[in-house]
Amino acid sequence: MKSSPGLEGIMNAHRWTTLPAAGWSAATAALGLWWTLHPSDAGGLALAFEVPPGWLLGVGIGGIAVTLGLRTRRRSAALRWGLLGFAAGLAGLCLAVSGHMPLLALAYALAFAGPPALIAALLARAFSVGVKGTSAMVGTPLAAGLLLALTIMVGKGAHWTLLSVAGCLVWLALAVTSYRVNRGRCAACGRPGAAWTHPESAARWGRKVTIIAALMPLPYGLARLTWFTPWPIAFPEGAGWGIWLTGVLLGFASEGGAILTRGLIRPWGEVWPRWVPVLHGRPIPVAVPTFAALTVAVMLALLTVHLAGTVTGGDLSALVIVAFVPLSLWGPLLAGAAMAYYYRRRQACAHCPEKPLHQAQVALTA
Repeated sequence: MKSSPGLEGIMNAHRWTTLPAAGWSAATAALGLWWTLHPSDAGGLALAFEVPPGWLLGVGIGGIAVTLGLRTRRRSAALRWGLLGFAAGLAGLCLAVSGHMPLLALAYALAFAGPPALIAALLARAFSVGVKGTSAMVGTPLAAGLLLALTIMVGKGAHWTLLSVAGCLVWLALAVTSYRVNRGRCAACGRPGAAWTHPESAARWGRKVTIIAALMPLPYGLARLTWFTPWPIAFPEGAGWGIWLTGVLLGFASEGGAILTRGLIRPWGEVWPRWVPVLHGRPIPVAVPTFAALTVAVMLALLTVHLAGTVTGGDLSALVIVAFVPLSLWGPLLAGAAMAYYYRRRQACAHCPEKPLHQAQVALTA
């Protein structure tokens, strides 16, 4: 059976998500095989996985098989949904074993790099230094923040958890495109979607979700900012100025995150504000806030998983309930706000076929 151009576009948009998943699976299988053959050397690398090497080897080989299966058009409905279930389950498993260290490293990096980058952006705007000058002024503190995050990861022996975080992202993307193809929709944009994905509907429910999401980091930030007062909350006894500065910067970072979250429903979330050098007044590409918000949401999901284990263990305190429980809900709500922003602003898709998308489902099951 000859494929139509529209169907080919759908399948190509889906197949590209299998490539990073296959690469991740090959790397995981190679790591598991090396760990199996050299068990004594693995301890020196401070592997952060609390799983046996055979688990990594099996997951890697299984992942390769699944990605090959998802690239095949002609397969039964049961097999298609089974492969989709494996992809979604593996994404959740990678998230569960990642730990909270990547989120902690990112939080410290943003806390220390964010204020200098903002000041640099304002100075670049005031003195009109141009594209190269702005890139140097703003990029330097951001690069330093990234280096700080990597240093924390390596220093804590948690750098291997980045493999888990990457696996969560690539398998989640593959699960989404697989679901869309199984439902006969465009793998790239999901059209035609349910009624709640239409721009008018997304604007209504997205506003509510975004406002609630923006409130979630506020208690944590306010708790940290009490360190400016004579009545600091959860300030370690005998801690020095370094702990104080770190806590205050984390508080400012969470409050800044709340402001940026609200930007998903504000005009300055669609057009670059006046204080942004070079780009001010230009439309913001839909992919920029969407990708940034979803990336932060996935990282915050690490806190959600970690806190769920804490709650299950019964290790609760007033600070955890008041500050960290809302913060752990920020991730899922931020993901919903980001998707509402995307559905509200997305443009026409180049991959959608001219004929009705349900014909893809017919061709896939023929």
